[in-house]
Amino acid sequence: MALSADLIGRIQQLAQQQETVHAALGERALDDHAIGRQLALRRKLERHDFSRLDDVCLGHNLRHALPLDARRHYTRLPKDFLAGDFASLPERAVYLLLNNDIGKLLPQYLALVEQRPASLFVVWDWDSQHWLQMSGMLAAHSDFYLPSTSENLYTLSHFSPHLLGPVPVAVNQWSRAFIVEHMDKLLAARSDAPFGPHVRYDSFARRNRALSTLNKSFPGIAFADHGYQAKSELDNLLDWAGHKTHWIVPVLGGVPIRVFNCLLTGGIPVLPSFYRQMPEVMSLGDSPVWYDVFDLVEPGAVQQQASARFDAAGPVGVAARVGQALRTAHVDTRCETVLRAVEDAVRCIVSGDRTVPARYLMNPAADRVA
Repeated sequence: MALSADLIGRIQQLAQQQETVHAALGERALDDHAIGRQLALRRKLERHDFSRLDDVCLGHNLRHALPLDARRHYTRLPKDFLAGDFASLPERAVYLLLNNDIGKLLPQYLALVEQRPASLFVVWDWDSQHWLQMSGMLAAHSDFYLPSTSENLYTLSHFSPHLLGPVPVAVNQWSRAFIVEHMDKLLAARSDAPFGPHVRYDSFARRNRALSTLNKSFPGIAFADHGYQAKSELDNLLDWAGHKTHWIVPVLGGVPIRVFNCLLTGGIPVLPSFYRQMPEVMSLGDSPVWYDVFDLVEPGAVQQQASARFDAAGPVGVAARVGQALRTAHVDTRCETVLRAVEDAVRCIVSGDRTVPARYLMNPAADRVA
């Protein structure tokens, strides 16, 4: 099949842009940065013992996390901790922060890092697939940096010689106890109509077209604002638990939090077919139903299959999906995965051991967080 001149031109344009990126990443200055960061962290670990991360300060977006390891203690920082006086923040601590805890307060975060040389800064980046400017800055100014997806790993490795993970995003809007308390809501009758409010991002035209196309068939799949943030935890839970299926249109190659929200509330996620090839989705098991580009135009068959999958397993399937998500995708488990990965990395740096095998962090091992 002959390719059109327009398509060939687009491929060449992307290839040229990639060559420009690779040339920038090949500059010696980035080697000097990596060596400097390695030496700085080595000196920090020689002066301060971080072999056990027992006391951890969590950013506001991790406020529902509870330690799964009895030796750990979490201090939950207020939402505006970067906007105020740093005097109330400990001089020596482990800070575990999301990119969303920093956001527009990036200059203040950089100032905190500068003023707390005895602290260990761990950044877990939930938008590493598309917010490259923020991701590069956070990777360059943290002791350990963990992206949430394998996309952009090579690029981001140039800004952090201590890149761990990836560790996927986690369900963080409901505590484990809240889910268990409202299990009856998750087992109640549900609508056959799919759920799918998505925030519109003007930078991603293809995603916006996909959502607009699906909306013609399913009104519940639509653009939405951040109004859910003003709802109560219970109201948000009821929104998710009111539907059997959830269509998900991601931003680039990341696995968004709505995938895990869907599973934790017992639903069936309907995901793009290219996800099948991504290591990020290996932990999802056989729950998802997959759609292709053509299915956006005629989504009825895929929707019927997704509803049938929900109905076939019934309440038992709901309970199984909720239980699996609590074990592997809740913020409690993910935080423990992050902290253990950092402890492993600290031991390797301190001991100089380069023989430790790689550990896959996409699907946390249950026996490590029992």
